[in-house]
Amino acid sequence: MATDNLTSTLSQEVMTYYEKVFLSRSKYDLVLKEGAQVRTHPTNSGRSVNFTKYVPLTIVSAAIAESCNPTVCQITACTVTMSLSEYGLTVNTSKLLSLVSIDKNMAEKVSLVGQNMGETLNRLTGNELQNGTEYWPNSHTMSTVAAGDVLSASAIREITRTLETNLTPTYKDGMYLGKVSILGKYSLLGDSVWVNAHTYQDTKELYAGEMGELYQVRWLLNRDTASGLGYSLNAASAVVSYYTYVHGQDAFGCYDLEGDQPKLYILPNLVDSGSPAGRITKISWAGSYASKLLNSDWSLLCKFTAA
Repeated sequence: MATDNLTSTLSQEVMTYYEKVFLSRSKYDLVLKEGAQVRTHPTNSGRSVNFTKYVPLTIVSAAIAESCNPTVCQITACTVTMSLSEYGLTVNTSKLLSLVSIDKNMAEKVSLVGQNMGETLNRLTGNELQNGTEYWPNSHTMSTVAAGDVLSASAIREITRTLETNLTPTYKDGMYLGKVSILGKYSLLGDSVWVNAHTYQDTKELYAGEMGELYQVRWLLNRDTASGLGYSLNAASAVVSYYTYVHGQDAFGCYDLEGDQPKLYILPNLVDSGSPAGRITKISWAGSYASKLLNSDWSLLCKFTAA
């Protein structure tokens, strides 16, 4: 009977090294998850995760009459449901390649698989953030967007005002979070009041990919550029808009599953019915994951053109 060479056959030191390389690369690309409600769903509790969202109570403006109790009101709530799904990828490496390659101990291959996990989970989170409330700069709509509608200081002030009008809660430091594309970064860094992250890193805990802050928004670089088309009445063709996400606390959630959190798996020189001579090493990542927008008013999908 064939015996599989599982991860447990690796020395603890080598496996720890692999995991560090894997996590280092995956975390670098997993930017959009920052600022989310991050939870692990317990095992044997179903596939669906429910989140209860409450509607703020009406502000009291009338005084209570003497000897009377406060007016009774109902609490209004709704349930937001997300379903966990499985994701993963496997890379096969030949035994010969592992012996002749300059990539000693497969460090670069493990790193590459880690990058794929980070990029995949980041894309899944971004797809969900695209369900946020649309924001077009300069009071434009999809039908009037123009090539000059780039990310600007005035647009950021409008974004902050919109979030505050929607009673969007800030994070503990009183700031909102913005996730900007590579193209949007160019416009941000050119603003004269831009504050670089290195000037405050001694007093603030940095997020992954954090660049700096502008007008009550801490900005992170999202390397996974997403875009869509707007149709301008003043242009001969469609105008491409690139997505920037700006949100407050509790705007969205990211969940994994206890016992199946996305992680690295290595089967070195696997021996089984498909590889009886142990000529293949399998490097995989797999796990259960879900991302869900919890309040669309607290998360803006901002659409800017390239500078």
